[in-house]
Amino acid sequence: MALTANSDRAGAFEQPQSKTNPAADASEAMQEIDRLVCLATNAQRSIVELDDRRLDAVAVALVETFRRDQQRWAERELAATRIGNLTDKTHKLGLVLNEVMQGLYGARTIGRIGEGQSSIEYAAPIGVVFAVSPLTNPVPNSLFKALLCLKTRNALIVSYPRGAAMLGDEVVATIQGVLAKEGLPGGLVQSCTAPSREKTHHLMRHEGVQMILATGGSQLVREAYSSGKPAFGVGPGNVPAYIAKSADLDRAARDIVRGKSYDNGIVCGSESNIVVHPAVREAFVEALGKAGARVITPSEVETVVPALFDVEKGSLKRELIGVDGPTLAAQAGISGEGVKVLVLPLTHGTYPFLTREKMAPLLTLSVAGPNDGIDLSAELLLKEGAGHTAVIHSTDLAEIDRYARIMPVGRILTNTSATHGMLGESADIPISFMQGSGTWGGNSSTEPISWRHLVNTKRLAFGRR
Repeated sequence: MALTANSDRAGAFEQPQSKTNPAADASEAMQEIDRLVCLATNAQRSIVELDDRRLDAVAVALVETFRRDQQRWAERELAATRIGNLTDKTHKLGLVLNEVMQGLYGARTIGRIGEGQSSIEYAAPIGVVFAVSPLTNPVPNSLFKALLCLKTRNALIVSYPRGAAMLGDEVVATIQGVLAKEGLPGGLVQSCTAPSREKTHHLMRHEGVQMILATGGSQLVREAYSSGKPAFGVGPGNVPAYIAKSADLDRAARDIVRGKSYDNGIVCGSESNIVVHPAVREAFVEALGKAGARVITPSEVETVVPALFDVEKGSLKRELIGVDGPTLAAQAGISGEGVKVLVLPLTHGTYPFLTREKMAPLLTLSVAGPNDGIDLSAELLLKEGAGHTAVIHSTDLAEIDRYARIMPVGRILTNTSATHGMLGESADIPISFMQGSGTWGGNSSTEPISWRHLVNTKRLAFGRR
């Protein structure tokens, strides 16, 4: 889901090295980090005794502040990142302000939180959390993490990517304004100004930081796990969508187009590679066309692929990350009127990089029978995206069960948009802006990260006789 390109459009998650005085810069960076952690530590200690109703009131005040300017925040995010679209960014922020908040409100996050026959569970805060927010959704992602930390009596230090650093500072300043009105210290939520690789490295390893929430590229996630600190990371997406012989083809096509066009294809849980049963291939291609997709013909592939991809590097051209369907079609030299997504047919051994994650409204289409199709879906995941999400469109319960058993992912969705199902909007998946990929993706868990991951759970157990 994370961008790693260093272009103006794509931004960057990691900052270039300073070319002034490295020693002086390092000293200043460490002083800033020490100051941030000290403020966070003191602020966190000051709220440990607050009850849940008090923190619910703070969270409500915070949510209402952002809700009043919801579209403006989406506009600011689009202007800063220059990827995605305004409608879906507004909707995405709304998920945090509504669904995430609804799940947090009233939750007991400290003291006695559960009881068994002869045991009692207690929750306690973690302390200071360091989080990295991605370029794909810096506002909702960091607000999600801030709400979780505040509700669990933890302090948050968040680092934003270069393209969203000023926006991130504004988000944090707004949060701190709400905290001040509520009589709470601003040190509860802080941003790392002028973020850099060095600052991220040192914050991850600072003795005053107790946990890391890493949303970003694979390199960032690996660094978080190698820091020696407890960490939750998020692996890349590359969702396969298997279209079975029994599928409702029109519905499947609509779901896929809806999912891959959402925020111009930058959501890590959006469909990436379609695998279709040969018996329904032609009918499904027709359904895709009716749903707003433009399926590239075999004769067009040799001109379209070089127009969209850096073939030598094997990656989507940087300037096309997060653009809309018509822009993508125009770049490909085809009519883009009404086009929501482009679909590239695959032939064996041709342009193998096409099956990797594509952060644009662009998918591939392969043909394979029932057993081969499920196996191919798993094979595509093992190349990239293992652990994240897979989707199957089928009415055959035995086939769905086999798909679920074989797919190496934490979320298997059936007959829905992968994007909206993964977000918890169209399927029974808990809403979260951190979806773990488990050991398949080099992560700690396949679970959607929630407030429960930000508390230490204690168990009081009575001895048996």
